[in-house]
Amino acid sequence: MNLKKITIGVLMATMTIVSGCQKGYLDINNNPNQVTAATPVLVLPAALSSSGAYVSTSFTFLNLWMGYWNWSGNYSIATSDKNYQFTSNFATGIWDNGYIILKNYDYIDTQAATLKQPLVQGMAKIMKALHFQILVDTYGNIPYTQALQGLSTSQPTYDNATAVYEDLFKQIDAALTIFSDADKLAAQGGTVLNPGTNDIMFKGDIAKWRRFANTLKLRMLLRQSEKADRQAFVQAQLATIKASGYGFLKTGENAAVNPGYANSAGQQSPFYGTYGYQVNGQPIEAYNINRGNKYAINFYQSTNDPRLAEYYAPVGGSGTTFNGTSFGTIAPQANNLTSGIGPGLLNNVNQSAYILTSHEAFFIQAEAAQRGWISGDPKTLYQQAITESFVNVGLTAADATTYYSQATVNVGWDASTDEIQAIITQKWASLNGWSPFESWSDYRRLGVPNVPISQDPSTSIKQIPIRLLYPQSEYNYNSGVVRAQGDVSQFTTKIFWVK
Repeated sequence: MNLKKITIGVLMATMTIVSGCQKGYLDINNNPNQVTAATPVLVLPAALSSSGAYVSTSFTFLNLWMGYWNWSGNYSIATSDKNYQFTSNFATGIWDNGYIILKNYDYIDTQAATLKQPLVQGMAKIMKALHFQILVDTYGNIPYTQALQGLSTSQPTYDNATAVYEDLFKQIDAALTIFSDADKLAAQGGTVLNPGTNDIMFKGDIAKWRRFANTLKLRMLLRQSEKADRQAFVQAQLATIKASGYGFLKTGENAAVNPGYANSAGQQSPFYGTYGYQVNGQPIEAYNINRGNKYAINFYQSTNDPRLAEYYAPVGGSGTTFNGTSFGTIAPQANNLTSGIGPGLLNNVNQSAYILTSHEAFFIQAEAAQRGWISGDPKTLYQQAITESFVNVGLTAADATTYYSQATVNVGWDASTDEIQAIITQKWASLNGWSPFESWSDYRRLGVPNVPISQDPSTSIKQIPIRLLYPQSEYNYNSGVVRAQGDVSQFTTKIFWVK
């Protein structure tokens, strides 16, 4: 087999949201001024579709860092993609496209308020909070209060990350209040527009939106679990969540979008169309580039985990042999000797794009319960989280029961002496390909699991980065403001909640 000798930069490997979100299909034009001709309820499915693509395809490099995937030996990979020594040109779509999506949710929020469409407005506020959270968790201080104002504030100042986080809770609470006011209006005989199927995530089910909102809040609170100075804020917010009575996402409740993906150009499910197969059934280059990582494969094998065959394809495409290599290895192996991305992740061209899975939701609840933050039995929530993960990749609840009944540390609850470590380890095992961003966030917060650093000989700083650098677009167009943030390092400039 002849090896392709090309140099792959990380942005080529990860794609960007422009290609990953299936441009041309429910696509929001990059010029936000052109969207104002549409009513909020018509813009909503396009915005949600963009969110699904953004969350599911923007963070491929984290699958590498977190021990899930590795580069293929069929390609010559740029050294900077293997030793963490990236620049401000690295993964810029996370910032640039994040703000494009936020601009469109801001349009929905503003116009829905004007047109008195409270349910749509509340949905937009919650989604704005989600995207701002991702930006804070990635970069720390960001434009917030002056962001999204177009040419009127073309060089927005940066807000303190902690202050942004605190305001996001206020924005989510405002959305929940809007939902409640809509309930009162409807009870009094008023007309309240429900977007119905235009809400391609929850189909207009406001109870699910409420549970999604509370789950987002709990996720954000757990980010701050290791910071003593944040515990008063955490407890106050937990009281608000409890008082709401809404609870959290339940069994089978995935926050996932699907506008009707199809096997046509520009209409495939974003994860499938970015890391899987072309319309003609041939592998996309990103499928060939990204192969199994030895660290995760060894974990699934050592714990008798049947998800192994869902996260990875067997060597050669058939059989029961799975093989991976370590990130940054000086001896990468060719594709015919390694495992590709598996059928549990590349289920079909129509698969939904996941924003927050039910298994992540239950792991969040399990950790919060173990910390005494919420009611509920942490063991039951932990086992339900594992069950949700198994079901979401195509296995059964019975398979999950067999798995977590093992007397194995970090698998069986009763066999584990550190329950938080067990929860986070199993959460990591469940997020393979689904949400490496959450695994990275838990790693930065708790150091679990002990994912190995890159083996590349040029890796001079033996540490997985704790943040990304501000993108080159900010240095080009908002130079004075971004430079006022000082010298930023991916290794030492911490996000406020990183211990």
